[in-house]
Amino acid sequence: MRQFFFILADAELELVPPEILGERCIQNNARARGKAPEKILLDASHHHPAFGKLKDSDRRGRPDITHFFLMLCLDSDLSFEKRLRAFVHTRNNDVIAVNPETRLPPNYPRFVGLIETLYEKQVVPSAENALLELRNGVPLETLVAALKPDEIVVLDSTGEKTDVLPRKMAELQGERVVVIIGGFSKGCFRTDLKKLKPAPRCYSLGERMMKVWTVTAKVLCSIDMSERMTIPAEAPKPADEPKPKKARAPSKPRPARKKKAE
Repeated sequence: MRQFFFILADAELELVPPEILGERCIQNNARARGKAPEKILLDASHHHPAFGKLKDSDRRGRPDITHFFLMLCLDSDLSFEKRLRAFVHTRNNDVIAVNPETRLPPNYPRFVGLIETLYEKQVVPSAENALLELRNGVPLETLVAALKPDEIVVLDSTGEKTDVLPRKMAELQGERVVVIIGGFSKGCFRTDLKKLKPAPRCYSLGERMMKVWTVTAKVLCSIDMSERMTIPAEAPKPADEPKPKKARAPSKPRPARKKKAE
């Protein structure tokens, strides 16, 4: 059976950067949660007043995207069939490997606390029962190479526009397929996708910019449809039939012979 590896690439998931640790909104949020400022996730919904000092501030601090992505992947039929592994690759080249048996908390604040614990301990809940594992300094191309894919599919707004993604998925070759979805709300991939091998197939799902969770849901549904799809065989040509003989025109009646005069 075909195995799928879903990667949320260049995800905007990170701890609060050092350059804004002293900002009032960061300090207040950390104090309210009873944590050190350097141990909390950067979150645009709470820390936006400090974003003026950050590069790429219009796309950073989005742990919610990772939450939605993982919830969709882990609750999919592919995951239930143990045919899907989910990974998160962040802007800082941190990689989170997710055990298919993981049941993430649907409550967003609890999810944030879980990821903060993961950044602190590198594995949760324990090494003996690793449901989430964190590895630092792993570029996207290194992660992809380790998965040894036969095909790579990238969902990118600059890719080939298609409204028949199920058919595109049905055309894939091999047993190991990596699917890469951008983990950011604006902009493009920070990683150079040309470094990926084999060369990825890049698809765009339409003219409008879609939310990451919408793209993820569409890809999951397209894979399900592609595996149920039967490409109709070419209709057999009818056997050559003998040409009908031309009907003869009815013969004209012969005129009666005139009797000779005696």
